[in-house]
Amino acid sequence: MTAIRISNADFSIGEHHRLAIRQLELGAGQCWSFVGANGSGKTALARALAGELTLLSGEADNGFERIEWVSFEQLQQLMDREREEDESDLLDYEDQGHSARQIMLEEGGDAALLDSLATRFGIQSLLDRGFRFLSTGETRKVLLCRALLQQPDLLILDEPFDGLDVASHEGLMSLLQELVAAGQTLVLILNRLEEIPDFSDRLGILTECELGLAGPRARWRPRPS
Repeated sequence: MTAIRISNADFSIGEHHRLAIRQLELGAGQCWSFVGANGSGKTALARALAGELTLLSGEADNGFERIEWVSFEQLQQLMDREREEDESDLLDYEDQGHSARQIMLEEGGDAALLDSLATRFGIQSLLDRGFRFLSTGETRKVLLCRALLQQPDLLILDEPFDGLDVASHEGLMSLLQELVAAGQTLVLILNRLEEIPDFSDRLGILTECELGLAGPRARWRPRPS
């Protein structure tokens, strides 16, 4: 079933810029990887899929009702907030700020599901720790759990592997593979082709704010000589 169908569409990304998507059919249960260099329009594409951009021309139908988008910018905003609200200088102890559990439940969600996700992702021991004291890999897992608590039809991860060490990268990759195997519709926004996981079988290439190639990944795999 096709949940997103876009044809000959232009989306507004500012007064003088547009994102062009000529043809995209994204089905429920699929895992897509969209790849492009910095400035190619990757974040704009994520916003378009999340329904956050104005359609200027063409056709765009989105059948997903619950969409969650996780990005580095979102993480940075949370970290900046935690630092701004740090009152350690006024206290006789170190202010822990919001705990990982509080961050995960900020948008709502079931506490039992939170415990289940935390166990699945191996972060049970981190739930009551201050969010700003977690490692980069740990904060990514917290934000992923936070998004999954909303039980999204579509999960969009913008550059999820940036800044991770090898162990954290492998751990997150394994978790995402489990989600896809369980039927989660997943979109990965990536910088490089080599970042595409094996379990992602759909590929889109972004160049200068235009999505040109988009379809089964096998079309662009090198053929044996």
